[in-house]
Amino acid sequence: MKLVFAVREELEMRAPLCRVMLVVVVGMLFLLPLVASAQEESPLIWGPNLGVIGETSVAITWNTSRKVAADLHYATAKFYDASGKWEETLSFDPHEDVADVPLDGLLPGTTYRYQLVIYEGDAIYESGIGHFTTSSPDMRSFSFLVYGDTRTNQDRNELVANTMARDNPDAALVINTGDVVESPTIGRFKNFFAAIGNLALSHPYLCVIGNHEKASPRFYEFFPLPAGGGKSNEEWWSFDYGNVHFVGIDSNSITGANAIKLMHEQVRWVKEDLAKSQATFKVVFFHHPIYSSTWDGGVNVPLQQEWEQIFRDTGVDVVFNGHMHCYEHFFMHSIHYVVTGGGGAPLQDPVEKAADGTVFRRYRTLHYIRVTVSGNMMRVEAIPVASVYDDEVHLTPGGTAMDSFTISKP
Repeated sequence: MKLVFAVREELEMRAPLCRVMLVVVVGMLFLLPLVASAQEESPLIWGPNLGVIGETSVAITWNTSRKVAADLHYATAKFYDASGKWEETLSFDPHEDVADVPLDGLLPGTTYRYQLVIYEGDAIYESGIGHFTTSSPDMRSFSFLVYGDTRTNQDRNELVANTMARDNPDAALVINTGDVVESPTIGRFKNFFAAIGNLALSHPYLCVIGNHEKASPRFYEFFPLPAGGGKSNEEWWSFDYGNVHFVGIDSNSITGANAIKLMHEQVRWVKEDLAKSQATFKVVFFHHPIYSSTWDGGVNVPLQQEWEQIFRDTGVDVVFNGHMHCYEHFFMHSIHYVVTGGGGAPLQDPVEKAADGTVFRRYRTLHYIRVTVSGNMMRVEAIPVASVYDDEVHLTPGGTAMDSFTISKP
């Protein structure tokens, strides 16, 4: 179960602020106090990470190994950049484990800065200063990032995630298409969150569940996702950001216990949700692709039968998937289907025969997707990060798109 800290009504007296040294090692942020304390190692296991974001709220999560008090400071970027001070502080009683804190009452379409400060005895641990921008119904210009299959090789996940953060500092959010970890153990999640630390500090990080998460409750505990339905009310979900409607689906529910009931419930919910959306663009995310050259015959027939007609009837523009550890782009029945499985998992060798509808495909390449929205235009670009041959990683300089397409609306 997610643990939401209770805010103290009155701030307790704090020990004098000790100096803090920030040490960056291979893109990971370690916080070490320069003043001696009873316990030298930071109690912060991971975080702070941004989660689901809306017009007036954002979720922030972190995880600690010991009972520690915390302050969460935040302010509009305009105020903080002019004064160097925080406008608001939420203070929390000592607690350990996962914290899931909603910041409510924010201004729509506004950039904020924030910082987490943890207190343990005389030691004070400060996170980096992150930022985020709330949505607005009038927002028509922003970008978001997509990638997936970050399991197994967290050093490669870290390479891709740090490239995304460095080259897209103001992207509104990130969506992972599933298989975030090889298996849902505490240790593997810890390594995963260390790899995405820089990215999730300033980019709301959302996911759909893959098969390697094995329906673990930890997935829903660790990732604050939009409201929808199914497990934890987050197994499938939707939200709006600007003029884009985002929908996340669990493609695993087509198999396993109660599969028929779950699939019928999910299909009904998604169909109604997409039909009522008036957004300029509609994008859908789930792990297993409908189309891939790796599938026998190039298509996953059960998924196609469940979803494709719904997507056609409700005006879906792009479907993003993972599962196949490569990049594939298909165009079928006026819908773009993008497979992005280059987030760190072992990469696939090329498949000789291209499936029907193939526009472009690339193998043995770590990559991510950048989507830029500008009014009634959406630009989708597949950005290579590195090629991998014989387990050697060769960086791709420049960040030039290996595939791209534009969707225009009247």
